[in-house]
Amino acid sequence: MTRIITPPLVVKEIIMGISLCILIFTIIFVFPLLGVFALLFLPLPVLFYRLKLGRNSSFVIVGISFIVLLIMTRGLAFDILYFGSLLMTGFFLGECIERHLGIERTMILTGLGVMGSAVLAFVLYTIFQGQTMTAIVSDYLIRYFALTSQLYTDMGIEQSQVETLNSAFLIVLPGMFCVSFAATMWMNILIIKRLLLRKGIQLKSLANLNQYKAPDTLVWGVIVLGLMLFLPMEAPKYVSINCLIVLMLVYFFQGIAVVSFFFQTKRSPAALRMFCYSLIAVQLYFLILVIGLGFFDNWINFRKLGTHE
Repeated sequence: MTRIITPPLVVKEIIMGISLCILIFTIIFVFPLLGVFALLFLPLPVLFYRLKLGRNSSFVIVGISFIVLLIMTRGLAFDILYFGSLLMTGFFLGECIERHLGIERTMILTGLGVMGSAVLAFVLYTIFQGQTMTAIVSDYLIRYFALTSQLYTDMGIEQSQVETLNSAFLIVLPGMFCVSFAATMWMNILIIKRLLLRKGIQLKSLANLNQYKAPDTLVWGVIVLGLMLFLPMEAPKYVSINCLIVLMLVYFFQGIAVVSFFFQTKRSPAALRMFCYSLIAVQLYFLILVIGLGFFDNWINFRKLGTHE
């Protein structure tokens, strides 16, 4: 991709990218409730300027933004690892999109790249702190459970129920983290598609996401993992629950692609689309319905993909 941008303009664009990242950091720390949603958009400035300015400029944005983050938090903290991972998510997404990779390869390679970077950073952090990984994670979870226990107690929830909720959280933590991260990647891909389309740039490798279809072999994975839940051993149950959570997200993507496909073919008004998507976001029953729609699309083929009249 050829970029003809003068040096002064490059500096201006880099400052703009850094400013957007700092703005998101500020929202996260000043307005914690709003910050939960602001976190979802943290990869977007890096992704946009990675595609616009190139690899080196985006590295500058990531590096300076991360240094500012360290200053704002007054030192190293475990949470910074997650914020830094989101910054790198934008960078790796830009690398994959510029190479015109499909949606599955883009998300998988981005996930692997971010995971590798996070593990390396965590190892360096443990060396710098002189602590083991287990000790750091345990200390973080203890502080987290102490905070949530106090919150649940203030809400009138009994201590026994609080302990049950914390135990359940530990069981599904890996799967829920993967779901949150994958949903963040998917959302930023959709947003960058829309932004580039307004500039007259169409990403052909990601053009027809409403025709996304999960590999047929994943159905057998769901069946096998479901059977593993009935095993008497705890370890297989733990693995199967978290894997099923991730697979449910995959079928949610396929289900929402089916919904988007019919909205597009029927040329539904934007207000109706927004209303339906809002219901799916806030109502558990509609969310489960979309997941089921994606799962059974493997047999019923609601969109009639790959068929001819």
